[in-house]
Amino acid sequence: MISVLLVDDEPVLVDIGRLFLEKVGNFSVFGCLSAEEAEKLLEKNSYDAIIADYQMPKMNGIDLLKIVREKYGDIPFILFTGRGREDVARDAVNIGADYYIQKGGDPKLQFADIAHKIETSVERRRALIAIKISEQRFYDIINFLPDATFAINTKGTIIAWNREMERITGAPGAQMMGKSGYAHAVPFYGYGRPMIIDLLLRPDPVIESKYRSLIRENGIITAEGALHLPDRTHFFLARASFLYDQNGKPAGAIESLRDITGFKETEEKMSRIIHHLPVGIHLFRIQDDGKLHCHGGNTASGEVFGIEDRCIKGTLIEDLFPGEEGTRICSASILIAKEGGRKEVENVHIIPGTDTKQFNLTIFQSDTEEVAIIYMPVCGA
Repeated sequence: MISVLLVDDEPVLVDIGRLFLEKVGNFSVFGCLSAEEAEKLLEKNSYDAIIADYQMPKMNGIDLLKIVREKYGDIPFILFTGRGREDVARDAVNIGADYYIQKGGDPKLQFADIAHKIETSVERRRALIAIKISEQRFYDIINFLPDATFAINTKGTIIAWNREMERITGAPGAQMMGKSGYAHAVPFYGYGRPMIIDLLLRPDPVIESKYRSLIRENGIITAEGALHLPDRTHFFLARASFLYDQNGKPAGAIESLRDITGFKETEEKMSRIIHHLPVGIHLFRIQDDGKLHCHGGNTASGEVFGIEDRCIKGTLIEDLFPGEEGTRICSASILIAKEGGRKEVENVHIIPGTDTKQFNLTIFQSDTEEVAIIYMPVCGA
């Protein structure tokens, strides 16, 4: 139901207007006989649209339009004017009337036209309000995300810059919003340059090759990198994806930055500890050929196989574990790499040169499609 306030100093026209509108459309029409009365009604009630005559005593329709625009925003407003009052029509449009209509002619046709104009303007206003509400929700959600997050449109203009971005960069959102020319990169690098959000919208193989671990998948880019902030260098896991409009077309992109500096520092400490452990550890990762290849190992793992330092990166797991026993270990390792789990294998014979050594192996998933194997020497072997 569309609520309409009809204002005219002629009671007959108010009654006719109410009858016609409520008959031809889904309207609830409230009538009054002066602009002053309309002003009082607007203070107490809300209406979806206003129709007002221009020529009224004391306060005319233009005066009422000015009050409505000042106090009540963009409520659809239709002004009735007399014939030959082009100056009034011009003023009405300049102040913000949605439509102006000259009185006269067939009332039935005229009010049918008014009904159509009301429906059009009310639907347009409701759509704009819905868009604003949707945008506000979008900004509210982004603001409360724990990760630093910003968004740009297809022209590269910043359209969102959340509180965590403000915190880590020291750049207020109010200053960043609306900037373009890779302005989003300036707080991190000191100058404008493409980030992964820009590579999503405009791919550049040369720039992408500079990232150590950039992955494109299903319209999403993920990459790790170091960014230089005012306090120190931080490591981030960055993730960028498209923003779409109501027609499903890209309208921009959004990027989130998760600070993994603490994780990287812990990982580095653990790596140093692992490399100095007396127990051998190997990491194997599934590659494009579907097989497990050595990804790394500590110093003690080299001693297990009689290799001076550690497992040569890229070595197939089958080359380290040959024979029937090795087949069981390889099969179990691939399964664990894909599905997780843990397996203990006892008394494995490893033969570096002519010496036979026995180990108990512990195999477990250390990361997605990756397994770790720990070698524990069998006492007395």
